[in-house]
Amino acid sequence: MTREEFIDAAFAELRRIESGQATVHMVEGDVLIGKVRYRTSEGWTIVVFSDGDAWDYIDSMTAPTGEQFPLWPENQAQDSEELAMLRTYHPPGNQATTIWGFLA
Repeated sequence: MTREEFIDAAFAELRRIESGQATVHMVEGDVLIGKVRYRTSEGWTIVVFSDGDAWDYIDSMTAPTGEQFPLWPENQAQDSEELAMLRTYHPPGNQATTIWGFLA
């Protein structure tokens, strides 16, 4: 899977969650602070950073195949607008609370 294919697949998974076609459950962490790890019904692992019970950013995503691309590349030349959009994704409306379990 190329980086572009990974990004497309990651956004597709987030859209499935938004529409109720996929579900998420917390695997570890605390929504009050720090990294919270989720597993989707489709097998993705999504790590969200919580800042005082509020969704801050996506720290990492891992495909069901185990493939992962750094959302925060160390080399600026490897960064892209698509990666920035993925790491700054926020669930629409109140879905951070109703689907992901965040308090705010």
